[in-house]
Amino acid sequence: MTASSESSPTLNEPFNAAHFEALPHAACVSLFHRNGRVGCGTYSRDVMTGRLLDWTSVVDGANNDNQGDEEARSLSETGGNSMPPYVAVIEEQHYTSENVAKLVYFASQYGAGDAYGTVEEGGPLRGVLVIASDASSSSSDNNGVQHPSPEPLAPQGDDTPSKSLTVGSSYEWNANNAGDGLANTDMYGLPTAYVTDVNTANYLRSVASEQSAAIISKGSGDGSSTTSVTATASNAAAYPSIVSEFNYYMGPDEVDAKKCLGWKDADGEWSPRCAPLGGNSVWSVAGSPLALGYGGESDNANDNEDGGENGANNSNRPVILLATSIDSTSMFHDLSPGANNAASNTLTLLLAAQLVGSSVKDDVLDSLYGQIVFGFFQGESYGYIGSRRFLKDVLEGFQCTEGNEGVPSVYKQKDEANTQRGCLHPLRADLTFQNLGQVRGMIAVDQVANLGGSKNLYVHGGAATDGESGYAGFLSEVIVELSASDEGGYVAQASSVQDQEDDDGVSPLPPTPLSSLVQLSSSAVGGVVLAGYDDAFVANSLYHSHLDSASSKYQTIDKDAIASAATLIARTAIAAAYQDANNEVDSETASNYASQLIPEPVSSSSATFTTLYKCLFEDGNCETFLSYGTVERTNDALRT
Repeated sequence: MTASSESSPTLNEPFNAAHFEALPHAACVSLFHRNGRVGCGTYSRDVMTGRLLDWTSVVDGANNDNQGDEEARSLSETGGNSMPPYVAVIEEQHYTSENVAKLVYFASQYGAGDAYGTVEEGGPLRGVLVIASDASSSSSDNNGVQHPSPEPLAPQGDDTPSKSLTVGSSYEWNANNAGDGLANTDMYGLPTAYVTDVNTANYLRSVASEQSAAIISKGSGDGSSTTSVTATASNAAAYPSIVSEFNYYMGPDEVDAKKCLGWKDADGEWSPRCAPLGGNSVWSVAGSPLALGYGGESDNANDNEDGGENGANNSNRPVILLATSIDSTSMFHDLSPGANNAASNTLTLLLAAQLVGSSVKDDVLDSLYGQIVFGFFQGESYGYIGSRRFLKDVLEGFQCTEGNEGVPSVYKQKDEANTQRGCLHPLRADLTFQNLGQVRGMIAVDQVANLGGSKNLYVHGGAATDGESGYAGFLSEVIVELSASDEGGYVAQASSVQDQEDDDGVSPLPPTPLSSLVQLSSSAVGGVVLAGYDDAFVANSLYHSHLDSASSKYQTIDKDAIASAATLIARTAIAAAYQDANNEVDSETASNYASQLIPEPVSSSSATFTTLYKCLFEDGNCETFLSYGTVERTNDALRT
């Protein structure tokens, strides 16, 4: 995206590229799903150019309905059928689906003039510049929410591609954040970018206001009052102008994920035009590592009920899965910090793993009936990609075309019997998950850094998630029991949503990996979610917003809440693994056992907390991460 102050265009060369200056920005891109696309992009590979105008001047009085409105009709009747192309400049708190619809509707009343070059496709609205708010900015049109969430009221629920994957898809978890579904809107032909630098944003705000005011003043020469741009005045004030151009082609219209990934070039060679969403999920076990070799001939390792009696960590003990998402999203994908939505979850689970590992010896962990497994899943914001893939492999049994044992994935050790193995089709870099036992339950964590100024954590799910079989209800009771001894005063209580049912008679679950487990197991296996909210996400929590950052003045991060959640998760995991096959251990006994094994809580002032917080919330290129990355690359080079 670039901006120009060219003031002397010619008929043959409307602009000189030398007059454009690239603006630091983050783009709204297109994402494809099986039924279509969402997000932004230009119509073609040609740039889309327009002068900067304040967004209010090109929506004033416009309503997005089939009947139109008197002002829009009068503009068309008195001002002609076209106006010079323009780019709407809008502050971030006003960037909502409702206001985008107003912009599109207003522009639909006109054709695009050729003041800045021939327009082959589309109307006069050539793009949207979203600018950072200044200190005096405020919003009164979002029901008291200063910065609305771009997600719908029911995230990954109704009217989203993930509806069928979410337990309780109609429940409105995002009601407190004025979620309006902008993230799920197809804005093909409307390139959009966010300008982060405050000084640049202030300049663009000033330019857009001045250019809109100049046009409006020309349109009110008869002394009448007007606040909107008219076509006649707009054409009269085409030059000189400061303009912006967008070069963000994201593929043609009517493309879905299947077409995009299956694209072939002119020679018939497979040449995908988009990349799959997601990356690498990570999982590990507490206690002794699992053996690397293939552990048996069963389609699913869930057949062994020996529990811990085999004395090895490869004994197919029932799995207690501690799970969370590790990534976030926003309208501008280069700016998805996810401080509360993802980083807090990741930090909580890492700290819980560290607390378990440092407090309990491996032989004790190996002797417990259940096996504690940590799962950090990617792509959870897009149909629970990571958790669904992992759980399908574990619950349903993975079949490799090379046989269940796969092929050696570490070539320097390919002749050794006990070596890491992978599968070429379907591609899996590591088949060690085949040695896991039956998944007995899940403890998920979500958004525990912003509690809305309280010290209340909430337990979602529980007994309703596994058909009242007893184990998920036990997990819920244990968390509440353990929180009673929290030294910092943080209290976990059962969510008020636990006893509710949505329109389909289903008890809703937050959009977390637990939804994947319950849905894939047909409610045979359940669990709990420890979250920082009760019946809806905390108000102004910036869910999936580019402003969900620890450095944002709009976000509040409670470090002590994260530490408390990590302690609760660690102790609950021990209590969960202590439960026997018949659920005969009560929650008080299991909680006491866990507290004895882990007497000391996580401290937000500890060196581990401080280091990980810096890396996850402040600097993803921190020295700790870089050092670990170097070690892993060196180890990989030695192994392969």
